[in-house]
Amino acid sequence: MSTAPPPDRRTRWREPASLLPLRWGAYRPRLLTAMALLVVGTGFVLITTAYSLPFLLAGSLLQPAAWAVMPSTIGRRVAAPLPVLGFTWLMLGGSGFAWCYAVMLAAWLLVRLRPLASYAVLVLPIGVSIVLGQTIHTYELGWITVLVSTATIVVSAWLARWIAITVDSWQSVRSLRKRTDRLV
Repeated sequence: MSTAPPPDRRTRWREPASLLPLRWGAYRPRLLTAMALLVVGTGFVLITTAYSLPFLLAGSLLQPAAWAVMPSTIGRRVAAPLPVLGFTWLMLGGSGFAWCYAVMLAAWLLVRLRPLASYAVLVLPIGVSIVLGQTIHTYELGWITVLVSTATIVVSAWLARWIAITVDSWQSVRSLRKRTDRLV
């Protein structure tokens, strides 16, 4: 009876952020919490109207909290909240501002330690925003912009992950380059 050797851990790709030493908490709960806070915070900002300003406040507090919880290097987590929050507020202007989703995606790629090649996916939300800006002209159809743009950045984030796996992103992340145990 022969048993197969265990898979070689050195060749299996892992999320670069999961290899970082964390000062508090565990990787997966922090990631899931951050994702939930981002989705809820962004949703609160986007449903804001003149009659529901408390949603704007709640979303404006939840988004920076999400970036603070996200497992990554401190510099990347500090760089993300202010631009993302500002561009999320701009999205209240309607379909003409759908390109702002690209800023959110860029911050996600930055914090998730994606290699430079994966930033090519930013053309997807920008392209979709051009089409949406040309086709949706009323505020009542804004939900279509939110739905299509959200789906686009989710697909783009997964595509960026695939690119990272393809180019083996641990080699391109400066914060992990010097670690000798980065492959374990």
